Amino acid sequence: MMKNFARAAFAATLICASAGAVSLVSSALAADAPSVSKSVAKPLSEAQKLMTTGDFKGALAKVQEAQAATDRTPFDDYKINQFLAFVAIKQTDYPAATTAYEAMADSTVMPDEEKKDTWHNACLLSSQAKHYQKAIVYCGQLATINALDDQTTATLAEDYYFTNDIPHAQQYAQQSIDRSKAAGQPPNQAALQIVMSAQAKQNNQAGAEETLEQLALTYNGADNWGQLIDVTLGTRGLKDQDALYLYRLRLLVGAMSHPDDYTTLGGVASQLGYPTEAVAVLQQGISSGKITSGQAADIMNKARRDAAADARSLPSIEASAARAKTGEQDVKLGEDYWGYGRYADAEAAAQRAVAKGGLKNPGEGPLLIGAAQAAQGKYDEAVQSLSQVGGSDAQKKTAHLWSIYAQAKKKQTQGAATPAAAPASQTPAQ
Repeated sequence: MMKNFARAAFAATLICASAGAVSLVSSALAADAPSVSKSVAKPLSEAQKLMTTGDFKGALAKVQEAQAATDRTPFDDYKINQFLAFVAIKQTDYPAATTAYEAMADSTVMPDEEKKDTWHNACLLSSQAKHYQKAIVYCGQLATINALDDQTTATLAEDYYFTNDIPHAQQYAQQSIDRSKAAGQPPNQAALQIVMSAQAKQNNQAGAEETLEQLALTYNGADNWGQLIDVTLGTRGLKDQDALYLYRLRLLVGAMSHPDDYTTLGGVASQLGYPTEAVAVLQQGISSGKITSGQAADIMNKARRDAAADARSLPSIEASAARAKTGEQDVKLGEDYWGYGRYADAEAAAQRAVAKGGLKNPGEGPLLIGAAQAAQGKYDEAVQSLSQVGGSDAQKKTAHLWSIYAQAKKKQTQGAATPAAAPASQTPAQ
């Protein structure tokens, strides 16, 4: 099921004006504005003063006092709910804020100049509260005044998604993505997921895979990477060498979610002659609690013996590779270095292998170079190296995923994926 990232981001980033910024200007002063009843005006004025000092508990008591007045008008109720919403948000009481904003949004006396912010927050809060039909109405009202932004458009897409209206969900999700791109911002994560889900339901597998790649590139999430790697593992003609790199990537992105992930990587590494890597991977799986010593025992026992022998033989292997006229020994030495975590040495060995030539698998050299560069944080160089990988479809797809990883890490280090904008807040004015 699609994860609701937008709601999580909303709860984390919802802001409102600070207490010191509470307006003391009364909207009722305008000649053509409705007036607040005297029985309501006094406690709201006192509440306003308390809010400026940060006493929101005291302010709430005064607002409730106004709420108890028996001669309230619809405009009184609107202003009372505005105060209730403000205090609730300051106290992170989102259920109370939702109730207040929905009442404001449904009011027939809402001032025109407050409609945009009221519908905006009602849209987001109602959606967060899973009041999907109400949220659709409030977001739709924003649309009537051309006030949807990428966040509220994505929220509207979610609301349609969770009411099983997939065509409208996809329509507004794509609009949100387009708005974000036009503004030079990363696309909303939930919008991307909705589009991907709709593409999958329409059997548009190529489109869904492309959107999944965009999710991984933009947000670099382990779940997205896990799905991408699983898809690539199903490529026809995939060999053990390709699987090794896909599982290495799975380990780097934190997508080793199943016990088989560790035993598969450990088993493939051991089988291909990289026992040090096999031991390290299996030990990590045991330490993480994903596998038990018993589950790893068959592979681990042999890998430990072979790793000890490999460590003893490494100097002679290095010397032999240096003397070799072709690059096959160098590339295997580079693969071995990977298991030791010696990524710079792995890159150098692979560079020598490519320079010498004569590789049984010509794509292995640039693939190792690019992966090792990515592991070192040399992301631009990695993308360039990985673009040179040829060979089978499986090998090219594997290199493509590593290239996306390098690009995603570069974006992450540059802080490119910024949180979605916070909902607008309204400062209550008596």
